[in-house]
Amino acid sequence: MKKIITCLPLVLLLLFTQQLGAQRGHPHKHKNNGRGRTVVVKRSVHRPAKVKVFYPAWRPHHAYHRRWVYFPRRNFYWDNWRGHYVFWNGNVWISQPAPPPGVEKAELEKEKHNELPEADDDVDDVYKSNNDHQQNKPDK
Repeated sequence: MKKIITCLPLVLLLLFTQQLGAQRGHPHKHKNNGRGRTVVVKRSVHRPAKVKVFYPAWRPHHAYHRRWVYFPRRNFYWDNWRGHYVFWNGNVWISQPAPPPGVEKAELEKEKHNELPEADDDVDDVYKSNNDHQQNKPDK
């Protein structure tokens, strides 16, 4: 009987935390992919809390609404959410605040580029679709 009484607070605490977690809901959303299946879509930890318009340092007078900007001629990305360039260094994809070697910020304003679609905003490793991005023609 004594063991039951000492375990009771622990059991009550577990029940209370499960109830509290159930009330908060899921940290992700569910999306139907059109084929009768539900796909779990997790939001990136880098997503801003509010909708933002971005004016990157390499093109300060132009508004960008999406996270990723792709530069097909040089095959690298700009991440508006983190303020980083993402590029291939021969062995691995690198993410850093400085542009890739041999690229000057001033050159990028006139460089052809694409804002990737909203569906890619929560994709932190967008470079995994690099082959697809290389095949698409730039808009700008």
